[in-house]
Amino acid sequence: MKLFYLLVAISFFCSNSCAVQEKDKVPAPAQASQPAVEVPATGPVPQKVTDDCLAALRKMVGERGMQVISARRGESCFIVEVWVEGVEKPWRCFHDGTECFGTEYQGEG
Repeated sequence: MKLFYLLVAISFFCSNSCAVQEKDKVPAPAQASQPAVEVPATGPVPQKVTDDCLAALRKMVGERGMQVISARRGESCFIVEVWVEGVEKPWRCFHDGTECFGTEYQGEG
């Protein structure tokens, strides 16, 4: 009978001991050792961005014909490249999503 009580006491102690050990464990952060990865913005360039850039360039080049060559997302802004009739290289327009903040000719002069 003493052996029975001893076995019950040992099993009770082991089950409580294991439960306490599991409860006391603090899980490590899942991504603590992994560096953050930047994901570039994707998707089409909004039409408003293209329209704003064409309007800004219209003020600079007058009534010459214009055509959008490309519109893409850069690191910190949208970049719209535009061919203007009568010039050798394209123009580039920079837009922050709210307004056009810069234009530049890609050639000399």
